[in-house]
Amino acid sequence: MRAPTPREYLRPVPRIWSPNINRLTLPIAALMILVAAPAAGQRSGPFPGSPLDRATIRIGERVEELFASGEYERAFFIYRNELAPVGDKYAQYMVGFMYETGTWVDEDPVLASAWYRLAAERGYPEFEQVRDLLLNSFTAVDQARSDQLYLQLRSEYSDVVILMRLIEQDFDAMTARTGSRISGGTGPVTIVDPRVGSSVSGDEYFRRLRSRIEARLQFMAQQVGDMSIATQADDVDLEELNARITRFVETIDDRIVVVDVEP
Repeated sequence: MRAPTPREYLRPVPRIWSPNINRLTLPIAALMILVAAPAAGQRSGPFPGSPLDRATIRIGERVEELFASGEYERAFFIYRNELAPVGDKYAQYMVGFMYETGTWVDEDPVLASAWYRLAAERGYPEFEQVRDLLLNSFTAVDQARSDQLYLQLRSEYSDVVILMRLIEQDFDAMTARTGSRISGGTGPVTIVDPRVGSSVSGDEYFRRLRSRIEARLQFMAQQVGDMSIATQADDVDLEELNARITRFVETIDDRIVVVDVEP
């Protein structure tokens, strides 16, 4: 293990949480930007994953403290096993950062690049630039290994894979209560919403489930670039949607190849 001595453009910086839109802002040093790029939001709008609750925010704050104090083993565990799997893009970036700099883990720039590619899938320009700088330094052999590792990570932790799991969970919750896939509410029955711990009517609970499913379907359609994907809960064929998502994450569509042209 050695203390991190990252290049300037890879310097880890504190995240700024914004619970209202469930994303973070990552102010990377200006030296990482080779060509000025506008600050852009997510390519498909805010990620409609699991709600950003206080516990998640505390974990994020705690892991930053652990990393800053040199407790790299614990920080890596939280980034890799608690935050990255739920779609935390900063955590995915930091796993890559720790692999590139050999911070607690064995140094592996190719594996780092796969994590950077995962972190960049929402279009954050900071992550895209870090990804591209590293990818464009590789040989063809390293590029191929990066592709393979990225596809493995994408099959587990891509946004659309995470959302697919959440959609299936919401459908299961509706079916368990109503006995049908997506029937209406339960009238005056009171239900405790597990997300917030408060009691709501059956009608309101199922309205929230339906709204959440449809927000996730819309995000997925935009990410996949296939607007034929059904975005209304009543129209969804889960088996067919799962097949589309599987095909999507088995493709490589993020690599920028730099070609030197002689004068």
